[in-house]
Amino acid sequence: MLNVDVQEQINYLFYRCTNLILIIRKNSIDMKKRIIFSVFLVLCIFLINHSVFAETEEEQNREKQVQDAVNSLKRENTHSDTISSDDDSENKDKKEKKEKLSKLKKFLPTEEEFDEITLGTVWRYVDKQSQKNEEENIEVIQALARDIGRVYDPVVNKFKVATIQIEIIKFEDFNKLENYWYNEKNSSLMNLYENSYLVGKPNEYAECLFNYSNNGAITICKTDEFVIQSIIFDKYQEHYMYSKPQTGFKKLELNQDEMTTGIVDIILKKIQKNTETSSKYELYKILESNREIIQREINEENKERVDIKEMNEQSKLLEEKDKNKQLGIEKDKKYGIQKFSCLKDEFGLITISGQYNNNQIKKDKMVMEILFLDYNNEVIFKNKANLLEIDKFETKRFLGNLKIDENFSTCTIQIKN
Repeated sequence: MLNVDVQEQINYLFYRCTNLILIIRKNSIDMKKRIIFSVFLVLCIFLINHSVFAETEEEQNREKQVQDAVNSLKRENTHSDTISSDDDSENKDKKEKKEKLSKLKKFLPTEEEFDEITLGTVWRYVDKQSQKNEEENIEVIQALARDIGRVYDPVVNKFKVATIQIEIIKFEDFNKLENYWYNEKNSSLMNLYENSYLVGKPNEYAECLFNYSNNGAITICKTDEFVIQSIIFDKYQEHYMYSKPQTGFKKLELNQDEMTTGIVDIILKKIQKNTETSSKYELYKILESNREIIQREINEENKERVDIKEMNEQSKLLEEKDKNKQLGIEKDKKYGIQKFSCLKDEFGLITISGQYNNNQIKKDKMVMEILFLDYNNEVIFKNKANLLEIDKFETKRFLGNLKIDENFSTCTIQIKN
């Protein structure tokens, strides 16, 4: 009985030990899984932090590059600030000037207005500058817009990004404006109008022009106080075709897609918003409508030139006619041997006659050779005759007779000297 109990107790202990070993083994496996999971979790956290740090650093570098690009478009201030007791007042004056100049910015087209006059292209400002010329009493604001929809390709499309320059000038005296324009742009504003492709007046207070080349176009409008200028540089003509044939019936025609006229139109209407002028017009149509007027003026100028040329030619002919009359010369007189004839009568006598009309050169002697031909155009006889002492524009007649027995048909005459 005792042995049975011992055996059962041994079996029970063995069973407990076996279960304990299995539990320890299971816990060991679970512990390994937890350790592996913890290591994997730590590694993931490290990689995520590293990626975030890299993205932050990359974003900071990108922002720095953008800021550097913007700063490169801005003008550098070459005037150093001097330390004095009046620094606060100078800064205040500069601030007031900046605020005054910034008032011109309200005339610039907004991004929404850009989108209204374009189709598929996104124009955005990349730089704006304002300045004031105290000596000439001229305020200027300049803006640069770029087609940001252009896909940047540093190899192929690096130089294909189109840009638009906008400039608004406020002036008080036109002569000072001319002087400023010449000094800043090395050109004459009046010459631009005289040599423009199209001109037009949307109202009595504004005068506009349009000109173009294969690289872009320019539109300018001038009022009593403002000059508005818009220039597009579009070398590859992605926004408007400026290189169409320019002669005949296929001259360049403007429409609502031409950017420079659309921009100047917006600015001009803003400037004249509070005036009595009507804004119910489209600038490109005004310029196009004046094409016929310009062509008519050109035709009238050409007709006037032709009339003047004909009058000069007629006057010259009359002078020459009077001069010929004084010299006793006929108007349609031909020089050399004229009215030459060689006739044979029924008795076989050949009569040679004609005249020699001399030109403006006096001649001491003129030798003429006469050839007599048969019916086969063979020379059967030749003879020479001399004319002596021939004055300028003098006419000398000659006459002679000859009898030939051969079968005579005709004769010719030529000058030998």
